[in-house]
Amino acid sequence: MHDIAETISDKEMRRRIFTMVWPATIESVLQMMVGIVSSAMLGRVGALAVGSVGLGRRVTMLIWGVFAAIGTGSTVMVARSVGAGDPDAAGRYARQAFLLTLGLVFSLTLIIVLFPTQLLVFLYRTDGELLEVATTYLRLVALGIPFMSVMQVTGAIMRGAGNTKVPMQVATTINIVNVILSYLLIFGHFGFPALGVVGAAWAQVIAQACGALMALYIMLFRQRDIAFGFRNVRINWRETRAVLNIGVPSAVENLTMQFGQIMLTSLVVSFGAIPLAAHQQGLTAESLSYMPAVGFGIAATALVGQSIGAGSLRMAERYVKELAKWSVMLTAFTASFLVFTPKAVFGLLSNEREVIELGARYLLLMGVAQIPQQLSGVLNGSLRGAGDTKAPMVVAAIGLWGVRIPLAFYFSRTLGMGIIGVWVAMTIDLFVRFSLSAARYLSGRWKERVATVTHRRVRGG
Repeated sequence: MHDIAETISDKEMRRRIFTMVWPATIESVLQMMVGIVSSAMLGRVGALAVGSVGLGRRVTMLIWGVFAAIGTGSTVMVARSVGAGDPDAAGRYARQAFLLTLGLVFSLTLIIVLFPTQLLVFLYRTDGELLEVATTYLRLVALGIPFMSVMQVTGAIMRGAGNTKVPMQVATTINIVNVILSYLLIFGHFGFPALGVVGAAWAQVIAQACGALMALYIMLFRQRDIAFGFRNVRINWRETRAVLNIGVPSAVENLTMQFGQIMLTSLVVSFGAIPLAAHQQGLTAESLSYMPAVGFGIAATALVGQSIGAGSLRMAERYVKELAKWSVMLTAFTASFLVFTPKAVFGLLSNEREVIELGARYLLLMGVAQIPQQLSGVLNGSLRGAGDTKAPMVVAAIGLWGVRIPLAFYFSRTLGMGIIGVWVAMTIDLFVRFSLSAARYLSGRWKERVATVTHRRVRGG
């Protein structure tokens, strides 16, 4: 009996890759563009608005990290079920993912709505007007967390099934709504009140509500890839454990990253409003380079998971090589904008000369590290698809806590490099992570997962 990988030509493999990648890429580009547009609007309001919104968004990213456990676990288990030709199993895993989401979302939302000031003080040690504006923003955007969680888990399930068009369609909707409402509510056009940061918060919440309703409608009535519904839904502990066993390390990885970023942001806050604005806007501007290639990491998780479900190690390896090759080519093009035209890119987000001059140095450093960063995304996505989710977690922890944070404090404070020292530490971290992820993938340890899954399927387990 021939390996299924031998029956798939390179041309067919590329077709499958890009059928999955292009919607995910468009989704990422749309997210990038709405982030740039929203940040550009806030940049016209002032550095205080940019800084306060950045602090609030970082807290909501912590919540996103919690739901990564459910998202990654459901993507992998749905992908394996689809690869094994079992849509009923895929539907069961999808229902467990929704039950887990509902069990978490309301308690987390309530905590942020009731204690936004305490969270911001605890995380950032900030005060004054920055704390006041950030508290107002955070309390409002917390109302969108239930909607955000629905979109996240729906997108993860559909990606596992190989359908990246649904997340793209949802992203298109929320981005259009967000941009229009941000324009109206931040500046007060066409008779709407000029609400500034408050307007940005309401625009985000309303857009997320629209996206969640659309995602649920498509999931229930318009897709045929998964046998999904809410009748007779109850917890199945075996399937729940399967989702969490894969997903929890990813959640730990994300939470580790978010807490580290919060510590780093606290350091950046100490340098003043201009460096903080340059840092926050720089993160947004950098997305011009990395967002278009994010789809390759997403595709790696789904395609490797499907290959394992089909019992083909060779097919998984072939997918990884193709994904890595195309990711490098795309990233080389997008990163060139950061390296060769950093001031022009940053000028899209701010009209303050000091912020542009400083932020351009951030983009130059990040541009140099984009290819290793994107290759890490493909390799880590592949490891997750194989069920080896602990390795990316360990790599992230080493990079963040062993390299980025210690070097950021050492360069910025001990050597007196200020905010530039933080950015140099971030650049070194990205190269270290790539080296560790590449070593893990090339070691072949993830292949043991393939043998385990194949053995279970043969036994009918």
